[in-house]
Amino acid sequence: MATNKNHLWAVIVFLMIPVILMAGGALLVVIDPEKLAGHTHYARNFQLLQLARHGIMLAMFGTVVIAWFVTCWLLVRSKSRPYHWLFLALLGPFGLAILASLRDSSPQSSDLYERFNRRLNVFFRAFYEVVCFIVALNVAWEMMLIKREATISLQAAMTGVSRSQIIEQQNASSGMYAFSELNEVMYFLVLLYLLRPVCVNVVGSLFKRLHRV
Repeated sequence: MATNKNHLWAVIVFLMIPVILMAGGALLVVIDPEKLAGHTHYARNFQLLQLARHGIMLAMFGTVVIAWFVTCWLLVRSKSRPYHWLFLALLGPFGLAILASLRDSSPQSSDLYERFNRRLNVFFRAFYEVVCFIVALNVAWEMMLIKREATISLQAAMTGVSRSQIIEQQNASSGMYAFSELNEVMYFLVLLYLLRPVCVNVVGSLFKRLHRV
């Protein structure tokens, strides 16, 4: 596999984003000011814990933002492109999709994905990228649906509450869940774009080895 090391690090850093969010969320659950109800100096301790929660939230979101820009920075480095391309990171998932679609200025000779890209003329390359975006968006949506069903099944198994009741609870907060699921679709979309060259190089290398046998 000839995938650029910077690109592989970009994938790893991006995969850390949900880990950061889950760790921050777990801390927020543990630091619950309401647990101090009835204790001595409740008002003072409540304020301190609220400050701690706000600090954790800021640290969590700040770390996620840093991880996002580091991912984009590593992607720009993997393409051997000038760092002004990093401004596309401000466009979110769509900016990263553009970065991931850039040609590598200094490709490795064994990079099968880059060799495939360079064989396409401007028209076919544009068509290829449009098709990839549509397919990736639909696959990301399906991944979100699979994750939703798995989460509902796991929650039902752990709490003993029926699936229908869990779905009703989600429908009662449909706006919040819709926003969360949109973020999940965008996350999966970016992940698919990051994994595209990795998968092409892995599959291509396997075919080469099988051809030699």
